[in-house]
Amino acid sequence: MLISATSALVLNWTSKDIWKSKNAREYFESLDLNEGESLLIKFSDQEKYMHTQSVTNRKYFVRKHIVEFLKENKKGQVIILAAGIAPLSVEIASLFPESIVFDIDKYSMPDKEKHLNNNCPNIKFIEADITNTEFLKRALIKNGWNPGRPSILVMEGITYYLLENDLKNILHFFAVNKARLVADFGLKPECVNEKNRVFGVEVFRKIKESVGLDFVNFYEPAYFIKLVKECGFENPKRFIMNDIQLERTGQKDPFNFEESGWISLVKN
Repeated sequence: MLISATSALVLNWTSKDIWKSKNAREYFESLDLNEGESLLIKFSDQEKYMHTQSVTNRKYFVRKHIVEFLKENKKGQVIILAAGIAPLSVEIASLFPESIVFDIDKYSMPDKEKHLNNNCPNIKFIEADITNTEFLKRALIKNGWNPGRPSILVMEGITYYLLENDLKNILHFFAVNKARLVADFGLKPECVNEKNRVFGVEVFRKIKESVGLDFVNFYEPAYFIKLVKECGFENPKRFIMNDIQLERTGQKDPFNFEESGWISLVKN
């Protein structure tokens, strides 16, 4: 299965302990992440440690709130945008076999479906440009999405790479359809404590240069929350790395001072 260098990099920074289901663990172990080596060697041991904590916290938070949503909403629908080859859909589909999980990305969906070999029949794989919301709506409905039933929109690791207007259109579309939201966003460097600022600046610089990205978007926390509200999501709340690290590991270190994380999480 084709795995991009950036996808492999992120999965190299993910603790396998995040995944609790047998299917997700086996799927994770079966992935060949060597493609990420070309990027991974650009980072020092300290950088690798810091990003492992940050990415693992992100995935811990996203997984936790999807699970909470599905416990509250039996047979709820999970829509994962820019799903890539990550194990999240496998985890959720395995834990909640009566729910439908929609894996959506421009690439890799047929390969991922083939790789899973029908182990999770409640995952629907959709190849789509997520910025084309009209096409996305048709594709979702064609694959069994019911806008009248509870849904949660998952935007993990994607807001950085979307134009702001495209992000607004996506958020508005799902807010109108009464979906819940769990997402992450990158903080503007000046919003991050100086002690950890370099980690956020450097990771996105190296990724941007390595894969030829034209831009990476960062936000001030208050601005991003306002944006989410204006798109129609009620009462979005921001969560910071300090608190997520404490919940996940029992200690805040290495996020033990104010605004020490370069990524924040949002849910409503």
